[in-house]
Amino acid sequence: MDRRPHYTNPARELRLEDVETLIRLAIAEDAPEGDVTSESIFDKKETAFATIVSREEGVFCGMALSRFLFDLFREMTGYDLMIVQTLRDGDRFSAGDTLLSMEGSLPGILRIERPLLNFLQYLSGIASTTAAVVAKAGPDIAILDTRKTLPGYRRAAKYAVYCGGGTNHRIHLSDMAMIKDNHVEAAGSITLAVERIRAAHPSVPLEIEIDRLDQLDEALSCRPRVLLLDNMDTAKIRRAIEQIETLPVDDRPFIELSGGWKPERFPELAGLKGIGISMGYLTHTTRFLDLSLEIRR
Repeated sequence: MDRRPHYTNPARELRLEDVETLIRLAIAEDAPEGDVTSESIFDKKETAFATIVSREEGVFCGMALSRFLFDLFREMTGYDLMIVQTLRDGDRFSAGDTLLSMEGSLPGILRIERPLLNFLQYLSGIASTTAAVVAKAGPDIAILDTRKTLPGYRRAAKYAVYCGGGTNHRIHLSDMAMIKDNHVEAAGSITLAVERIRAAHPSVPLEIEIDRLDQLDEALSCRPRVLLLDNMDTAKIRRAIEQIETLPVDDRPFIELSGGWKPERFPELAGLKGIGISMGYLTHTTRFLDLSLEIRR
């Protein structure tokens, strides 16, 4: 059973509608008038077998998207390619492991190579980074993603975080209400902002961000589901949590930390349990994993 504190429905799966636009764009932009190299050298009927091999260890993410990619590639280009075997999303692998194998038209394999690798390297990179951070955080701290994703990649990137063992924050602005400093400044107070949201959307989950301890009493009086402590040092975080823990259990919000957190700072939180850390760098600075495609005739 998934006990991670996802704020809304987590990205447990990828659907075609989540990635179809991305896939069609990737296929079209990579060969708008065909592959002048491969299609000149090889006949369309020539076939081959190919594998995606990793040169480093990691966590796989891309099985679901690859199947959609092959289906749309066949529709758009006429090349008949088939996935023979693939790891499951979330599977761990070592350097030298085969992640995916395929067979079919040789020029088709060469044409799909870069779009396929781009998706696998990027999403597996996110999953692998997330898995490493989750392991460093330990079982008592949830690692949350953010909306800092490449345009169009939102659902796929958050799915990769999920596959790596991370926790999904809201997927988009319609998922939940999150009152940040600019909302408070423009509305006049935390309380006024909360009142307006609850009048318009009484059933939507609410999160409140504070960056000063003198905002804590007002924020707690609004009974948010999540309280975000932004850019606070460890001493202030511990003081805030101590005050929150004086409340009845049912009145305590889930505590989220944000503000440039990196794994090197995790020891500062020793002894704290049941909190989350939102980390934009899970998705906005992820390195492509070192994967390659190898062909056998």
